[in-house]
Amino acid sequence: MLLSILTQMAIFYEDFESTNFPPSGWTNSGTRNTKWVRRTSGVVFGNASAGVQVAQTASETGDAILQTPQINLPSIGQNDSIIFSFYYRLPSVGGSFDTRFKSTDTIKVQISTDGNNWNNLVVWDSTTLYTNANNQSKKVQLDISAYQNSSVYIRWVFIDNTSSTDAYNSYFNIDSVFIGIKASKLYENTKIISYMRISSFGIELLPNKPISVSLYTVDGKKIYNSNVDRKVFIPLRRGLYVIEMKSNNTLKREKIAIE
Repeated sequence: MLLSILTQMAIFYEDFESTNFPPSGWTNSGTRNTKWVRRTSGVVFGNASAGVQVAQTASETGDAILQTPQINLPSIGQNDSIIFSFYYRLPSVGGSFDTRFKSTDTIKVQISTDGNNWNNLVVWDSTTLYTNANNQSKKVQLDISAYQNSSVYIRWVFIDNTSSTDAYNSYFNIDSVFIGIKASKLYENTKIISYMRISSFGIELLPNKPISVSLYTVDGKKIYNSNVDRKVFIPLRRGLYVIEMKSNNTLKREKIAIE
């Protein structure tokens, strides 16, 4: 009997925690004087996010563009998909929702295979962005399987068409940029596990027999090690990990993403 296990294998991830901004390989450009910055207040997650002023004390117009490096997407199986996701947080002032994103301004998320010709993935104006909105973290997830077996760039573009000024600055922030393969893998149920489920909160797995389970961060630090003989849930924070499962002479390793 074959059992299907859904996993997410990471291709690209950026959380803006490093003090280097823009991150290595990224570009931060545009005609606007005020471009994207690394934000340590009003963040989406962790200690930092990338943010752009959508209301400001200085009068200016133009665009601000934050762009990923070239990302190579592999070919995928018939039942697999390539997922692109990120989180965003709308502006807040003193913990209250800030709606000063102007009706004439626009935020776009775009994808390109050559860095010159761009297709819109998301287009927000003040109406679409703020409908049923609040200043809590929100996730955008899109299927970009059509771009398999190619190299892509993704960018966030803020277009500022309003020259009016405000009493204080306000930012739109993004975080946890992820691209990965949502893959349906097949394992015989006579081997290590019956199933493994990966969610935003961690990993749940059920072994067929007693196994040793270890989890590592991508830089090799072991964060979990236990002998498992029944269903277990391992809570994890967002990020990339390597899971190792051993039983006698059988060893299975997977890179996984919690996002």
